[in-house]
Amino acid sequence: MFQLLLIKNDASKTLDITPLVGSISWDSNLSLMASMEFDINWTDAKLFPVNPCDLGDVVILTKDGQEVHRGVIVTEGRSGREAIKYTVYDYAWYLGKSKSVYQFNRIPASQAITKILNDFGMLIGSVPYMGTVIDEIYLEKSPAEIIEDIYKRHEKASGKRYNVEMRQGKIYFEEMKDLVIKGTFKLADNIAPVDVLANPLGADRTRTIESMRNRVKILIERDDQEKTKPKYEIVANAQDEGLIRKYGLLEEVFKIDAEDAAKAREVARILLSRLARIHETNSLKLVGDVAFKAGRLLDVDEPITGMKQRFMITAVKHEVKNQIHTMQLELALPEDVK
Repeated sequence: MFQLLLIKNDASKTLDITPLVGSISWDSNLSLMASMEFDINWTDAKLFPVNPCDLGDVVILTKDGQEVHRGVIVTEGRSGREAIKYTVYDYAWYLGKSKSVYQFNRIPASQAITKILNDFGMLIGSVPYMGTVIDEIYLEKSPAEIIEDIYKRHEKASGKRYNVEMRQGKIYFEEMKDLVIKGTFKLADNIAPVDVLANPLGADRTRTIESMRNRVKILIERDDQEKTKPKYEIVANAQDEGLIRKYGLLEEVFKIDAEDAAKAREVARILLSRLARIHETNSLKLVGDVAFKAGRLLDVDEPITGMKQRFMITAVKHEVKNQIHTMQLELALPEDVK
């Protein structure tokens, strides 16, 4: 059973507001912040319970005692006597609403990220070591933008992919390869769990070569004081001959720092492996499972549309009405997610 708890922002009391709630929805996507929405049924008739919700209050959604989402009420919407609608953001919302300045002098990416999180009072669940050197000045950027730039640089240099999310008020950075999931639901307590993929409620699939690149070139910028040599130099390239013959030449060029020139061939290989393929965007509507979040990997075998592969969940929208839980998944091939 889903339960919605309200903690007043002065910590004076905790209330179970589940009986007042009409519907609940929450999302997860490949960003630092996640949101939730719910509505409160109310009337101005006498003896009806007073709406206890207010801006700044903390809301915790649980399923059978397991925490699903925690955040702060940011927006309240009223329209006549209709249900009052609330928007809730998790604590990463604060990282996107501030502006700051940081100067990092050749420190590991993970150290830079940890410093920002500590400066803004964020509780850290895990930040794995990221050795990419950060030597950069960030001006008038939000902490969220700075953090994203830093770990994306490390992803590009290392070939690793990271999922970032809040859980129980803490922020976690985790490698995506470790997050393969399977979903189940139960029709009744005395019935065995059923795979959520056994009977999809809906499925859509799109395949395209529009984003395919079958040749990648890596270049660096030379610091030539005398200007006797070209400013830019191609230091590595990689291509897929089979895809070029079949679909024609589709080329992409990437610039890297001169100090990373020794890694140029590996960077070219990694980028080609991500780009040299048919790209897919797919969606599934399924019976809900709270474990389904963005960044998870899911093995799909859906015969109607032909989806039969391992996909990454790029976004998921959960909805609960009258304790009936459904979810809409947006899927992509892991290699297509930038």
